[in-house]
Amino acid sequence: MKTQTLYITDLDGTLLNGNSVVSPRSTQIINDLLHKGMRFTVATARTPATVVPLLQQLDLDIPAVLMNGAVLYDIRRKRYIRANGFTDNSALNYIDLLEKRDLVPFVYRIDNNKLHVFHKPLSNEMQREFKRQRENTPYKDFVPVDRYAEPLLDRPPLFILVIDRFDRLETAAAEIGRAGQCSIFCYRDIVDPSYGNLEIYPQGVSKASTAQQIVDHLNPWEVVAFGDNLNDLPLFRMADRRYAPENAMDEVKRQATAIIPDNNHDGVARFLYDDYL
Repeated sequence: MKTQTLYITDLDGTLLNGNSVVSPRSTQIINDLLHKGMRFTVATARTPATVVPLLQQLDLDIPAVLMNGAVLYDIRRKRYIRANGFTDNSALNYIDLLEKRDLVPFVYRIDNNKLHVFHKPLSNEMQREFKRQRENTPYKDFVPVDRYAEPLLDRPPLFILVIDRFDRLETAAAEIGRAGQCSIFCYRDIVDPSYGNLEIYPQGVSKASTAQQIVDHLNPWEVVAFGDNLNDLPLFRMADRRYAPENAMDEVKRQATAIIPDNNHDGVARFLYDDYL
């Protein structure tokens, strides 16, 4: 058994199936391996509001990398271990650029172990559905505001998310990339590729940089990563072995050590069973 290997997987499109859940078969396989000593955790763009319910059946004891590396989170104890947010007012400059393009950002900040998401009136149905699916949980509060500056001047945010048409996001991402020093992830929505997400973090923040904190603590002999999308590539680059499900983007497949079965056929769990034992 590879007890000195650390396995890190993405969620959407990788461990989660097409219904955005961990299948019963994957849950059983992974829990059996965890009880045998497997070192396993997740690295995802999601927040605790959806990660905790999704993974409540898994007996995870290693912290998870959430929000594309913005935080390190203890799922079992439901608490933030480390936050890697903005430390100056540069986020307000990025928000100003977004608003000049008539884009409405969700701006995230942690207060008393709970996420607060500040936003102005929402402008499209994708934004409204995003909010509907995530509000009224013990892990996140949405806070309507008239001006972003008022709640953020004293305490800078964790990161910024924009949901809109992908072509508009690409243009905004390019402008922000030229204007400031930050980490930007811009990618298409899995369900409706005409829309997408633009995420803006402090420079250097990624799944990989925060996963490295886990690696430094555990000192494993090797790191094995799983992912399907472009925001998984930094994690791939720091891993010793990299695996992409059959449904992954072509660029991710090209950088993978090998291709595993797709996310609707328990690809990650089946690989773990064969590799760990």
